[in-house]
Amino acid sequence: MATNKLYYGDNLSVLRESIASESVDLIYLDPPFNSSASYNILFKAPSGEGSQAQIEAFEDTWHWNESAERAFDEVVTGPHSDASIMLRAMRSALGENDMMAYLAMMAVRLIELHRVLKPTGSLYLHCDPTASHYLKIFLDQIFGAAMFQNEIIWQKVRSSKAQTIGFGSVHDTIFAYRKTDAAFFQKPYTALADKRIEQHYGQIEPSTGRKYMLDNFTQAGQGEPRKFGDRVIAPPAGKHWIWTQERIDSAMKEGRLVFTSEKMFRVKRYLDESRGNPMEDIWTDIPPIRAC
Repeated sequence: MATNKLYYGDNLSVLRESIASESVDLIYLDPPFNSSASYNILFKAPSGEGSQAQIEAFEDTWHWNESAERAFDEVVTGPHSDASIMLRAMRSALGENDMMAYLAMMAVRLIELHRVLKPTGSLYLHCDPTASHYLKIFLDQIFGAAMFQNEIIWQKVRSSKAQTIGFGSVHDTIFAYRKTDAAFFQKPYTALADKRIEQHYGQIEPSTGRKYMLDNFTQAGQGEPRKFGDRVIAPPAGKHWIWTQERIDSAMKEGRLVFTSEKMFRVKRYLDESRGNPMEDIWTDIPPIRAC
């Protein structure tokens, strides 16, 4: 299936004029952070008047000026009332400074990105701790707090530089939001570690030679009794059996349920059927990004 992906650029007019509403499946944006770093390295056009003007415009992006004021006005006079209220409150709290300019510029773009995203689409915003807390508030207002999916912590370096105050800074943040509850998401998995296999899959089925583990068959929340062969067994207090009666009947025929006592049993999880560990929200296995 073809996927329409939007890679963020700073040309807001192109976003508005060239990309139709609800036409994009996936958005990843890695905007310049509101730090004091120089981003001139991003511009590698041949030297000349045009490229120098681009650099100067970029350096002036995160200061409160006419551009920031225009971005602010676009949001507060636009149709997105929740974002308007929040941006006004931020300006009242923060004043007219570099951070406020950054948030105004980001808010107007996030509204447009929300517009072009399909109902089945998702957005991933990469940021750092200097503004992540503010950006999440705007994402909650624009996408809806219920559409928040994950705050992903990415360990971007393996060891930090010596710092005089505080702990070493080694991570960035990626916020994941869905457009609607219908957003497509295919859960990724990572391979099981050898130590985990050794600890949990130590049992071998004699008839097949397959390695397996015995897993819990209940979850929180009171449920109804189920029939297991010729017995009807109620779950423990405050628990429910994880499978429907139909699936239990099938599992009993396949020998996948193992009784550990008269009223308690566990389910066989075969190693060769495991997809691995569901990927979690702390990423430590992506190599650090190095300057070219």
